[in-house]
Amino acid sequence: MDKIERAVDDIRRKWAPDGRLAVFEVSIAPKGGAQDSVNVGAQHAAPLLNGVTTVRDARDALRRLANDAGLVDGIRLLVLEARDDWLRVRAPDGYIAWLNAGYVATGPADWAEDWAERATARALSADILTTDGRRRLPTGARVALRRGVVELADGQRGAVAAGNVRREQELRVEARHLALPELAQKWYAGAPYLWGGRTEWGIDCSGLVQAVYGARGITLPRDSDQQFGQGEEIVMASDGAGYEAGDLLFFAERGRVSHVALWAGAGRIVHSALSRGGVGGDNLFGPEPRMVRLRECLVGARRL
Repeated sequence: MDKIERAVDDIRRKWAPDGRLAVFEVSIAPKGGAQDSVNVGAQHAAPLLNGVTTVRDARDALRRLANDAGLVDGIRLLVLEARDDWLRVRAPDGYIAWLNAGYVATGPADWAEDWAERATARALSADILTTDGRRRLPTGARVALRRGVVELADGQRGAVAAGNVRREQELRVEARHLALPELAQKWYAGAPYLWGGRTEWGIDCSGLVQAVYGARGITLPRDSDQQFGQGEEIVMASDGAGYEAGDLLFFAERGRVSHVALWAGAGRIVHSALSRGGVGGDNLFGPEPRMVRLRECLVGARRL
């Protein structure tokens, strides 16, 4: 079984190397047995190659492996999975995540397509007053807007009681006329740091970068190490010479990129960091110990 296990791992590394972007949960088990390694006592039974993946090419490769090795094929292509009140979904940025069903509206494909066509407005920290009460929407939430009436994905309708709702095209125009660090401060300044977050109620460094670039219609991966591979490399400068507002600066710990910041000019950066309590601006070349440590971790700069 060692040879088969290595073959399965080769398929994983080729087709689903990043567990954030693909599900690859595969095991070898005795036919009808538990999901663990084959034991000596089960050699009389045809082993089962069992599991799920979200990558079609990986599924096909696993099925070929099962056929060639005389295994029973139990591989399924995973599209949407539900476990109790939780849904495993793929976000627009390709990220695979678990989401509680209470935070989403689900329906058939034609419903989703219709909603995607109509939901052409975005909330900016908006409160919507519906017949069921007041609903608070995070910045960036998609809504349908018609004659001043806001429609939510679950079908509820209401008026804007606080905050703002604007057409996506209007926001794109604003995002093009504001420097991205300025836009980040306008929408998220003071938001607390939250690992994995991407709203004004909590946001991390790469979530902030993804959100403000997304406002310009530029799609970025979710995490800083993934974003490090985007755009054009810029020569690093100890004084920031040559950097432009909105350039991305990347910082690493233990050999891996773990933080990203927006260059704002004149030595300043805008970022979300636990060490500063959330989103705000800092002098990258300041004497504070945390800024000294951050400078020492700078490993690259990119321009999109």
